[in-house]
Amino acid sequence: MHIELEKWVQEKPGILFGGFVVLHIFFWTLLPTLVNANLPLDVIEGLSWGHAWQWGYHKHPPMEAWAMEATALVSGRGDWAQYLLSQIWLGVAFGAMWGLAKDILRPSLALVSVLLLEGAYYHNYTSPEFNANVAQLPFWALTIFLVWRGLNRDKAYGTWIGAGVCIGLGFLSKYSFLFLALAILAMLISVRSFRFCLKTPGPWLAAFVALVVVLPHLHWAMDNDFITIHYGMARVGASLGFFGNHLLYPLKFLVGQSMILFPSLILLVFLKNGEVTTNRHLKQNEKSVFLLYIALGPPLIMIALAAIFGWKLRSMWGTPFFLVSGVTLVYFFQHRMNLSKINRFAVAWGGFFCLGLLAYAGVALVGPAFTGRVKKTNFPGEVLAATVSQQWQKHFDSPVETVIGSFWYAGNIAYQFPDRPSVYIDADPRKSPWVDLSSIRQNGAVVVAETRSEAYSLVPGGMPPVVEIGSVSIPYNTWVTSPPLNLFILFIPPSA
Repeated sequence: MHIELEKWVQEKPGILFGGFVVLHIFFWTLLPTLVNANLPLDVIEGLSWGHAWQWGYHKHPPMEAWAMEATALVSGRGDWAQYLLSQIWLGVAFGAMWGLAKDILRPSLALVSVLLLEGAYYHNYTSPEFNANVAQLPFWALTIFLVWRGLNRDKAYGTWIGAGVCIGLGFLSKYSFLFLALAILAMLISVRSFRFCLKTPGPWLAAFVALVVVLPHLHWAMDNDFITIHYGMARVGASLGFFGNHLLYPLKFLVGQSMILFPSLILLVFLKNGEVTTNRHLKQNEKSVFLLYIALGPPLIMIALAAIFGWKLRSMWGTPFFLVSGVTLVYFFQHRMNLSKINRFAVAWGGFFCLGLLAYAGVALVGPAFTGRVKKTNFPGEVLAATVSQQWQKHFDSPVETVIGSFWYAGNIAYQFPDRPSVYIDADPRKSPWVDLSSIRQNGAVVVAETRSEAYSLVPGGMPPVVEIGSVSIPYNTWVTSPPLNLFILFIPPSA
C-alpha cells in the first residue's frame, strides 16, 4: 500500500487531485444537509436580497446574493443546493491553486500543496455557510493564477483579460478583494523582474476590463449614497481607545490568522526529511517573490491600514488569505520534505479531514446542550412559514407578495413560502429599495416581529387597518430542551 500510494502520487497526481475535490465537495455538501434543519444566517440574508436581483445591497455587492438566488431557482429551493454552491465555489478555487502549483512545483508536490488547504478551517468547517467571504474565493484564486500566467507568457492578452474579469467579479463579491489588487499592483511596481509588464498592454487591459465589470455596481452605489461603504465603516468601528484600536485589534487579528496555519504545518511534519539538504529554492527568484507578495501582501496591507485607522478586523475577513498558503509552504519547505513518507501524511490528512466533519456535526447536534443556546440552523423556518401561510389562506384568497420584518424572520418565511414573496427588511426602504409601498397597499403583506409593539412599528403609514393574528409559538428543531420560538404576526390586508 505504501509503495502504491507513493507511485500514484508520483505518476497520477492529477487523478488524486480530482478525487480529493470530489471527496471534499461530496462530504461537505452531505453533512450540513443532514445535520442542519434550517439554512444558516448569512444564506437566509443573501436569499432575502437575491430575489430582487439588484446591482448591490445595503451590506455587500451583489455576487453572493445572485449566486444563491440562481441556485435556489435551479434547484427548486433545496437546502442542499446552497451547501453544494459553497463547495463548488471552493472546488474552483482549489482547481486554480492546482494550476498555479503545477507551474511552480513538480506535480507530486503540487498535489501535496493543494491537500494542505484542507488544513485551513475556512476551507471546511466554515465553508457550508455561503456568504461574501466564500463568494470571493474562486475569483481570488483565479486572479492569482491568471496574473502568474500573464507574467510568464509573452503577449498573453487573453490571460490578462481573464484576470480583469476575475478581479471585477471578485470586487462584486466583497470590497476586501481590493487588498489582493493592491498587493498585485505593489508587486508589479516594486519588483524589477515584473516591472517590464507595465510597459505592455496586459495589466492595463486587466484594469480596464475590471472597471467595466464593476461599473454598474459603482453606478448603483452612487445612486444609493454609498450605503455599502457606510455599512463597512460601521463594521470596523472600534471602541478600545487609541492603544486598543490601533495596536491591540490589528495584533489580535494577526495572531488569530497565524493560528489558522497550524494544521497545515502539522501535516507538513509528517513529510519531514531526516536530513536537511541544500536549498537552492530559497534564493530570490520570480517564484519566491511572487508567492511572498501574493501570500503576505493582502493580509499585511489590511493589518497596516487597520493599525493606521484603528479598525476592528473580523476574523472571517481572513477567509481568502489562505488559498495560496499550500503552494507557498511547500515551495519554501520542499527541501525538508520526503515523499517516501507520503503514507503517514495520508493517514494524518485523513484524520484532519474526518476531525473537521466530526467537529461540524458535533457542534450542530450536541452544541446546544453545552452552550444552552439553539443555533440558527435549529430555527423552525419551514414550520413557521407553514403556520403563517395557513393563517393567510384563512383570511385571503390572494398570494402573499411581501413579508415585513427582520431579514431573519421575514427572510425565512419568504424563502419557504410557495409564492416566494419579497422581503421588506426592517420596513426600511434603504435596505429594500425594491419594495413599492403602493403594491403593499394593493396586495397586502405579512408583518412578523418578536413583540406586538415591534410588529405595529413595522407597518408602513397609510395602510388599511391590519388583521392581528397574534402570537405564534413553535418549538425549535433540536432534541435539547429550550424555550420555543415566540413571534407576533400581523396581516396588512389586500385592498380588494
